[in-house]
Amino acid sequence: MSHSNRFPHRITKPFGASNVSPLQPSGSTTMNRTWCIDHRLYGTYQKLRACQPSVLQMVKALNVLLAPHGQTIETCFDLEQFIDAIDEFERVEGLS
Repeated sequence: MSHSNRFPHRITKPFGASNVSPLQPSGSTTMNRTWCIDHRLYGTYQKLRACQPSVLQMVKALNVLLAPHGQTIETCFDLEQFIDAIDEFERVEGLS
């Protein structure tokens, strides 16, 4: 009986693994940032949350919108600050 493998044996990373580096841990030189949150960015953030992507996919998508403002989420601390800024935007705009 012949047996054929559909997949090669030389798999170096699990299926679906990404080449994207994980968020870097926060360093001691991390500074507080002021994030440019507007209704467009907030709406995109909410839509992304509803889709439940991986954290890295979400950060990558958000960075596309943040880049024109000269901002990116690069560390875990950046992400925490960004989420805090989203929470503050919700509070100020009466969206929560």
